[in-house]
This record gives sequence, C-alpha cells and structure tokens, in this order.
Amino acid sequence: MTDTIADSEQPTPSSSFASWRAVVVTSIAAILTGFAAYYFVLAEGWGDTLVKCLQGDHPIFGLQVTGAWTWILPAIFIAISMMLIVVVQRKFFPGTEGTGIPQAIAALKIGDRPERTLMLSVRIAIGKTLLLTVALISGITVGREGPSVHVGACFMHLCTKVTRLPPFLVQRGLILAGSAAGIAAAFNTPIAGVVFCFEEVGRMFDRKSVACIIRTVALACGVVVVFKGDYMFYTSANHGAQLPLGFPEQGGFPQFLHDLRQWIAVPLAGIIGGFLGGWFGKGVVVTSKFTGPRLVKHPWITGAALGIALALIAIASFGESYGGGYDQAKAMLVSASPEGSGVPTVSWYYPIAKASASFVSLVSGIPGGLFDPSLAVGASLGQVTYPLFNNDFIAPGIGLPEMMMLFMAAYFAGVVQSPITVFVIMFEMTGAYGMILPLMFASMIGAMMANRICEPSIYEALAYQFLDAKGIRKLAPEETDE
Repeated sequence: MTDTIADSEQPTPSSSFASWRAVVVTSIAAILTGFAAYYFVLAEGWGDTLVKCLQGDHPIFGLQVTGAWTWILPAIFIAISMMLIVVVQRKFFPGTEGTGIPQAIAALKIGDRPERTLMLSVRIAIGKTLLLTVALISGITVGREGPSVHVGACFMHLCTKVTRLPPFLVQRGLILAGSAAGIAAAFNTPIAGVVFCFEEVGRMFDRKSVACIIRTVALACGVVVVFKGDYMFYTSANHGAQLPLGFPEQGGFPQFLHDLRQWIAVPLAGIIGGFLGGWFGKGVVVTSKFTGPRLVKHPWITGAALGIALALIAIASFGESYGGGYDQAKAMLVSASPEGSGVPTVSWYYPIAKASASFVSLVSGIPGGLFDPSLAVGASLGQVTYPLFNNDFIAPGIGLPEMMMLFMAAYFAGVVQSPITVFVIMFEMTGAYGMILPLMFASMIGAMMANRICEPSIYEALAYQFLDAKGIRKLAPEETDE
C-alpha cells in the first residue's frame, strides 16, 4: 500500500512537461519585462535631450532655439502633452491610470477574478508604454518604476492565457514576480525588487512563489545589464560614504563623542523627511479623490488645467522641474562626492519645484512613477539643509553625500512607507555599505512619521480609489491587523 501511494505521488512525464512549459513561458515574460524597462530608460534619455534642445542647449533639426522661446516652447510642449495624454488615456486606455503599482496591489486584493482584466491586459501594457513614452519625452515629472511594475505584472499575468500554471502563481505569484522584476530592472536593484514585492505589493512573504520571483528578477535585470552593463544607478562615486561609529584609534573618548554627533542628523533627517514625505502622500491621496471624477467627465478641461499648472511650475523654477529627476539627483550626488566639489550646488527652490511638479503629475493619473522624483527631492533637501546641520551645534563634520542620502531615504520612506525597500535600494544604487545602518534608522523614522500623517500608505489608498472607480471595491475587503 505504501509503495502504491509513493508511486502515485511521483511526477508523471506530462506533469514534468507542464512544469517546464510554465518555466519557459514565465521566463519569456520576464525577459519582455526587462526589455520594457530598458525601453523606458531610452525614452527618458530621449526626453532629457529633447527638453534641452527646446531650452536652447542644443540645436534641434539644425535650428537653435533662442531668446524667450527657450522657456516658452518647452512650457507649451509640456502643457499640450499633459492634455493629450489625459484625453487619449481616458478614451482608449482605461486601466492605465497612475503609477501602476496601485493597480498591481488592487489585482492582488480582488484575487483571480475576471475583473483583473481591468488592471492587467495586453491593451493596458501597450497603453502604459505609449503614454509613458509621451510623458517622458515631453519632460513631465514622472518616474519609470511604476509603469515598469505594471507592464511586468501584465506580461506575467498573460502567462495564464498561454499555459496552465499552479494556483498559487495564478493567485499571487505572477503579479509579485512581475512587480519585483519591474522595480529591479528599472534601477538595476535586484534585491530591492524582491523586497518591494513582498513589503509593499504583496504585504506578506509568499514562500511558494520565491523561485519564480527570483528567476523573473534575474532575467529582467539581465536584459538591462546586457545593454547598459552592470552599473550602479547613482554611480559608485559615494561608495565610501559613512557616519563614524567605531571607537577611534586616536583622540580617545572625547573624539568618539565628537564624531558621534554626526549621528544627530539621522533622527532629525528622518523626522523632517518623513513629515514632508507623509504630507506629500496625503496630499496626493486627497487631491486624487477630487481630480479623478473630473478627469473622467471633463478630460480636455482637466488635462489642460493640469498641463498649464506644470508649465507654470517649470517657468517659475527656470526649467528645473522638467523630467523625472534621475539625471539631476545623480549630478548632485556626483558633485557632492570626493571626486566633485563637495559643496551644495542646487537652488533653494528646487525641492519645492520638483515636488510640486511630481504632485501635479501624480494627481493627473497619467502613467508615471514617483521613485525618481522623490529621490531627487530628497537629495535636494539634503543639499539645501546641509549648512544647517554641518556646524558646531548639530552635526559637525558630517559630509554632504551622507546628508543627502539620509534625506533621500527619509523623504522617500515618508512618501511610500516601505522602509526596508528604501534602505536596500539606496545601498544598491550607491554601493555605500558604510551608510546601511544610518539609512535603516532614517528610513524607519521617516516611515513611522509618515504613517501618522498618511494612513493607509499612498499606494494602498490609491489602489482602493482605483477599485472604487471601477465599481469593484466589494471584491477587496479591507485588511485588518490581527
């Protein structure tokens, strides 16, 4: 009898074939996710080049933009682009609204139901790609990570239409894998991608899906690395950044206490960054409830109003609000590094302009993420406040790169309230091993501060708003803490 049961539990040739077929199909979807993420990288570069041409930095089609046109043309271009994206999105690509991460969360919340096609489909993946391309090329302040997540989740969900898969993958695993691959490939941060899919998207550890998630992340990242090389998102210029903690060889206990004062910046940056990030998230959630219905009923008027708002912000900031912020944050970090000047270079109004432009872009519901803009805002907050911290009263001797990283982590954690993802992604982006502990504390404090302001977090709140707008909130009961 025992032998009979054991024999019946052995995999049959047909089941082994089905398993390998599932691996092949999901691997193809992972590779496609990597290509989509790399394409968004290219589109962002095209946008940066075009905006600079319109601002007169380079000729365009052999013509040089000069005079007042250097600020009029890009402002008109961004306003018209916003309006067109809103109108086309509402008419042809419903379901592509927002960053894409709330849609992945919403798809998990309702389970394997027909309504998932309102969030995950080939049409949505195509629409997300096309509309994000326009947004990136026009200089709208959006990141690439959200759409990468959404497109990745769409590709992985498509696998269920091609082959038979285990129920745990259909229910959660494929969406988690696509989400992880989207984050990982967008920033070349495979560990952060895996962490993010569990911490923010799935909000629980899914042991059964781990193999699929890791394979998907590795393949998606591999595609980008093939074309761009194994790079660090913000370069390795600040890999040596650190806050002193060990007992010094010289100076004894007085020197130890003096060096330890740099750590005062950690809780202060955490509180300030988390406070600002929390209110940013709260503002997006509240304002989206107002703009959402108007974008549906009056897309032309609402899209035009939001486009004009972006144009005015760009003009008021002398063009510094254009783009997602990756190049700007990278330039700030490189300039602050030992290889650069080591002094602040950003204007005092940059964080206000970038945060305002990101806010308008998010409440418009157009495809686009918030990672890049949030990190750029955090970096600039570190630069602007650096003179206030590096003095004899607060944190004497703290370096500019360290100050920037603390604010990047704190503000970013305040916005997304995913502290583990934040300090992991910051480490993978910079290679600053010596900053792991300070980043952990700053991220934790920032998320705790923001949680008191914006509860639930921005992604979860927007996911519920999306379900409400589609009339399927009843399929996703509220989660309660046990």
